[in-house]
Amino acid sequence: MRKINQLQALIVGCFGIVLLLLSVFTMLFQQAWFVFLIALWLFVFSSCCYRLTPLFKARNGLDKFIRREQQHLLLFSLSGFFDRTHGPQWLPINSIKKIQCHDDQFLIIFSEQHQCSIGLPATKAELIQYFNALLTKNEKKLITIE
Repeated sequence: MRKINQLQALIVGCFGIVLLLLSVFTMLFQQAWFVFLIALWLFVFSSCCYRLTPLFKARNGLDKFIRREQQHLLLFSLSGFFDRTHGPQWLPINSIKKIQCHDDQFLIIFSEQHQCSIGLPATKAELIQYFNALLTKNEKKLITIE
């Protein structure tokens, strides 16, 4: 997720350079729609830069995105600008076969055809540790966490 956020910030930054060059070499800065476009770019660029800060990772802990309710996992994902979340997705724990953890994401496999992938600001080790703490001993015997 960090690499994607860096790429987004770079692309949005390039758009900013183009807007800056247009405002310097043309008279577009006198147009209201161009000022609105600059303001919109500032909002998007600040969101991209915020996602690269330690504050973003601190405010978006795993407990905000993966929750347990009796026999279900509730999964939320990041969407939109700043800290907006989307979800939840309700997953019955007894239907989960495997949880594959990677840096910045995890994949839950139900069967050969069904799987769910969520991107989060966390390392593989943090995800494995969180799932081991979240599931009971009996559930960990039935679910492979890797």
